[in-house]
Amino acid sequence: MFKAMLKKILFILIIIACQMLIGSVISVNSVYAQEKECLKCHKAMTKGKVVHGALQKGCSSCHQSPHAGGKPVLSLISEQPGLCYKCHSRGIFLRQHQHAPVADGKCTACHNPHSSNNAGLLKIKLTDICFSCHDKKIIEKNYVHFPAAAGLCIFCHDPHSSDYNDKLYTYDKTELCLQCHDKAALVAGLSVHQPIIVGDCTSCHNPHGADNKNLLVEKIPELCFRCHDSRNFMKGMLHKPVGLGKCLSCHQPHKSEYDKLLIAKEPELCFRCHDKASYMGDKNIHRPVASGRCSTCHKPHTSKSKNMLDGAVADLCFKCHMSQEFMQRFKHGPFKIGMCSACHNAHQSENNELLIDKVPGLCFNCHNIEAFSRRKIHKPVAEGRCFECHDIHTSPSRGLLKAEPDEICRKCHKNLFKRPHPITKLPGKTEGPNQGHPLAGVENPRRPGNMMSCVSCHDPHSSDWGSLFRYKTEKPEDLCGYCHR
Repeated sequence: MFKAMLKKILFILIIIACQMLIGSVISVNSVYAQEKECLKCHKAMTKGKVVHGALQKGCSSCHQSPHAGGKPVLSLISEQPGLCYKCHSRGIFLRQHQHAPVADGKCTACHNPHSSNNAGLLKIKLTDICFSCHDKKIIEKNYVHFPAAAGLCIFCHDPHSSDYNDKLYTYDKTELCLQCHDKAALVAGLSVHQPIIVGDCTSCHNPHGADNKNLLVEKIPELCFRCHDSRNFMKGMLHKPVGLGKCLSCHQPHKSEYDKLLIAKEPELCFRCHDKASYMGDKNIHRPVASGRCSTCHKPHTSKSKNMLDGAVADLCFKCHMSQEFMQRFKHGPFKIGMCSACHNAHQSENNELLIDKVPGLCFNCHNIEAFSRRKIHKPVAEGRCFECHDIHTSPSRGLLKAEPDEICRKCHKNLFKRPHPITKLPGKTEGPNQGHPLAGVENPRRPGNMMSCVSCHDPHSSDWGSLFRYKTEKPEDLCGYCHR
């Protein structure tokens, strides 16, 4: 960027030097040779370092001679700017947009027609002449654009006319800025900011001076909200950079190699603030996290939900996890109220299924451990195999059982009916299909609303009594009295 700027400065300095050199060649002596009589009175008009080339042709090339009609002031042979166009090409002065003095034909508003100590026959220095009309307050700012600070307005503006706009730009739109600023750094990327695309750099930057760094016309985020509706960034929970007004913490202002002008890809962008080890260091990683798609679940700016989630927890999970497994009649308490995170870590876990703890420790976060740790413990419970009998989310059976109680029991207790057992061999019962205690089809008198099953007499988890009996007894026959009075 600075190399391009230096080249332009060097070019302008060379032009100025040439003008000064050429002006010095037009000596007073050559003028004497043409109009000695004029110089007897008007010699001071030729003392500048730069002398108008027309003087070589003599005063009469511009003035009526001598003092036609006895007038004290010499009349021009024609009016400005027609007179000037006899030597100067009209083209550079009559482009679509013209500087006000040019449009009004007032060349001498800026130029001395005879000689000057300034390049281009300017009446005063190049660095000051523009402020003869334009308010100098435009550069009395905390930050000033280099050309404006140096008084080199012609870096960006043509002093006579322009084909581009009424600001008299020397190049069209962004092409003007790219004469000094590196094009690759501003416009070459996968995503380019809309003002850059349409060539409107000044929608964000003041080309002369500003009180904000980088010549911004307004502070961020107010500047951003000129185009981006602020209401979309102020709803509910705010992402910390948004709340602090630090849009540039995540976005590039000009162009980016990534979508949405991001300064880095997901999740690397997120990990600039969020600890990577907390999201991607464990054995099992949630698929959106593993694939770097944080925005699958989180809103980047604002959210009505905690943790910047893109909706309620359950609704968010169901965008990907929706199957018959979640549609059964009986529902796990946390699942029923949409608290998936009561059991699952949303990002990663050392446990299968992204569980926040190992089973059964996880289950004991809600279920009283005392009910599972009495004197005698059912083997699956003792081994922490809760899912041997229970579904995790929903089930067609009460207690989230994978099947009706008797069916589950028979998977392990296969010899239940092949040996004497209170439910199959009772005194006084005949042999046949109806022998023994009924195990189904009869309501449990101790637990109204529940049918008789294995768990009518046995606790499926733990018990202080023999054979996991539900009631205080060590002998099967002593159970009868709890129902049969």
